[in-house]
Amino acid sequence: MRRILQENWLMVFIVAVLIGGYAFLRTPGDGIASTEAFDAVVTDGTPTLVQFYSNACSACLLTKPAFDRIERDLEGRAQFLRLSVVEGAGRELAVRYGVRSLPTLIVLDGDGRVVLEQTGRPSREDVLRAVDRLG
Repeated sequence: MRRILQENWLMVFIVAVLIGGYAFLRTPGDGIASTEAFDAVVTDGTPTLVQFYSNACSACLLTKPAFDRIERDLEGRAQFLRLSVVEGAGRELAVRYGVRSLPTLIVLDGDGRVVLEQTGRPSREDVLRAVDRLG
């Protein structure tokens, strides 16, 4: 088995990314159907983390575990939305927030104002610190 993995590491990696991509694909924008619905969620007084992604983005797939860890760390203290920039409200919201690269994480205060924006692999410490400052 070890030899098979050593000789075929690229194929194993591709299959793992495809399987991970399929799981990522099953997260269709967390049910946010419109910008109005998004605005209602992010202005309810609770900090919100918004992850902009695309299923075709390999960096999005590779950084998903870091986003998931932050989500677990902040459970009960913040809301977490994943929005695809390819379709619907996610595309409109990416334009609104000036998203130019993927993946992008935006931390919003309870009134919907941006307090932190990160592109690429998120800094767990910076995100936790930003949410802590919000109370």
